[in-house]
Amino acid sequence: MNDHPSNSMKDYTEIQMIRNWLLWIILIALLLFFTFATVSQLIFGIPVGENPMPSWALIAGTLFIAFITVVMARTQLILNIDTKTLMIQFGALGRMERNWSEVSKVKIINMPLASVGKRKHPQYGDLYNAGGKQGLLIEFKDQSKVLVSSRQAEKLKAYLKQIKKLKD
Repeated sequence: MNDHPSNSMKDYTEIQMIRNWLLWIILIALLLFFTFATVSQLIFGIPVGENPMPSWALIAGTLFIAFITVVMARTQLILNIDTKTLMIQFGALGRMERNWSEVSKVKIINMPLASVGKRKHPQYGDLYNAGGKQGLLIEFKDQSKVLVSSRQAEKLKAYLKQIKKLKD
């Protein structure tokens, strides 16, 4: 289901999973450490370190890191475009749906250096990034902007040209 644009030319759908290896390495390392420390201290009675954490804190830390890891693994950035609307959904981080009548301009650009997630960018407005190298910059008539990453920029560009929303 990763990164697949729809085959129908009636709409364009791209689903991106978060691909940031450093983030995954950190999360998995933290999960392994907390799991090891919890098992070591609770089951084998061997405290970790000279000033070990309380058991409740180890359990809470393990559960919290496991929860964050599962949420990150299940979070998808979905870009859905048809001839009337465009919709961006990024898991629990937010959803935006606007009509094309509100759009003044769109273009495909290289993504700025930014970590994955949703944030405000001083130049590009709301930035939705799942790790794509290029993105769709949408400028609205109310002067707001949205930039959403894409791993299928050429297919997205072709679709936008076909529905006459992107000019070269």
